[in-house]
Amino acid sequence: MARPSVESEVTLSVLDRLIDRDPQVRSEAPGSRSQSVRQLKDSVRRDLEWILNTRRIAEPPHESLREVGRSVYAFGLQDFTAFSIASPKDQAKLLKSIQTAIRTYEPRIANLRMIDLSLPGKNSRTLRLRIEGLLLMDPAPEHVSFDTVLELASGQYGVEHAG
Repeated sequence: MARPSVESEVTLSVLDRLIDRDPQVRSEAPGSRSQSVRQLKDSVRRDLEWILNTRRIAEPPHESLREVGRSVYAFGLQDFTAFSIASPKDQAKLLKSIQTAIRTYEPRIANLRMIDLSLPGKNSRTLRLRIEGLLLMDPAPEHVSFDTVLELASGQYGVEHAG
């Protein structure tokens, strides 16, 4: 089996390979490695936004159904609109929930780390954090960083590439 060259394209997810970004063009020329890495990072950013902006069902699965907790039944985050970012207890619960959801539903990110970028006392209805980790891809993983803003009043997250 041939080893992939450093310049080979990164394999995107099945969903991303099925999406036709330019339906007017009948066939697409293969892109460069840097283009495919950029596409992969964009799809991870998009998927993080989907995870964080989806509210899961409030009723937890029965304890005997362990695998259901990692299925689409539990996809997303709990509803946290009644939380207060000013409360250390609520903030810790929210950050733990975000980290658990990303670890469960975004397997392309390893060594996940979250950094709270919120300024104390400033706009306590907004949470700013940086999501960092290693983007798993061949032939070698690459560091990724996403700046994330949560508007607690609306419950909406925005995720952008950092740096």
